[in-house]
Amino acid sequence: MLETNNTIDADEVDYLYVSLSQLPNAGNGLFTAIDIYKDEVISIFKGLILTEFQIKHRVGERKDNYFISLLDGTIMDSMTVDCFAKYANDVKGSLTTKLNNNSKIAINDNNAICLIATRKIKSGEELFCSYGARYWKK
Repeated sequence: MLETNNTIDADEVDYLYVSLSQLPNAGNGLFTAIDIYKDEVISIFKGLILTEFQIKHRVGERKDNYFISLLDGTIMDSMTVDCFAKYANDVKGSLTTKLNNNSKIAINDNNAICLIATRKIKSGEELFCSYGARYWKK
């Protein structure tokens, strides 16, 4: 994962919003109200670090859509936490779109998992990132 610390000098609530995704059947998506430049940190993932028991329980209940595997092998779950980043969809989840991912999940200089722009993203655009091959195998 790329390390970076090009942060936007504003609170996420001031420039990000959640609305219906452009991807069919994807539910909500994450959008920007400002122009975002390549390599800027868009949003920080927040969540709860789960125990093995909690992981198995949530997987069994099919409540694992917001799991993120951390470098140390632990799992962070954003499902019940206020977090804009969790609303970024992966275009790979839709076979009928011509949209492309415009951001990626990476680690910033503070070791936080974040969403980083891979190109200039214009105000009003939806933010998309790859979840990785392992996500789509489940």
